[in-house]
Amino acid sequence: MMTRPEVTVFLALSLDGFIAGEAHSLDWLTPYSSDPPDETGFNALMEHSDTLLMGRNTYDAIMGFGVWPYEGLRVRVMTHNPVEPRYQEQFVSGELRQVLAGLWDQGARHVYLDGGNLVRQALQAELVDTLTLSSVPVLLGKGIPLFGTDIPVSHWYPAQVKTLPSGIVQVSYQREQKG
Repeated sequence: MMTRPEVTVFLALSLDGFIAGEAHSLDWLTPYSSDPPDETGFNALMEHSDTLLMGRNTYDAIMGFGVWPYEGLRVRVMTHNPVEPRYQEQFVSGELRQVLAGLWDQGARHVYLDGGNLVRQALQAELVDTLTLSSVPVLLGKGIPLFGTDIPVSHWYPAQVKTLPSGIVQVSYQREQKG
């Protein structure tokens, strides 16, 4: 059995399951962005994570923010088309299970996985250990869905449920262990 780091997903999604609106828009999140990172659990996630593995679309979106929020964290970007790094991030490609094994060999023990396509790949391959979903009380109708039809049946139990001051309901799920 291949050794890999613990993998955590931490995402916001609309009530109808979209992680972004049309044209990758995240504007719908703005009215709900008042919750402090300590309350959302994001600060705790960042303290616990030693590596961030994100997809290229997510990377491109973050680069548009103008501020690099991951100073001091090992950042890897899954892409077939790397660009010149600007913040000591590195670009990787390959099969996700192999990339995670490579990160383990580099000392990664807890990976925060971000990006819709990458998260769907990880769920397909049953590589996610903790899935924290923040349900934003808005219906988008269309956009980029988190889940697809190619994700296998898996069972999760809610380890923590909380309602944030903005009205977001956040559930952290742990994968049920097989056997």
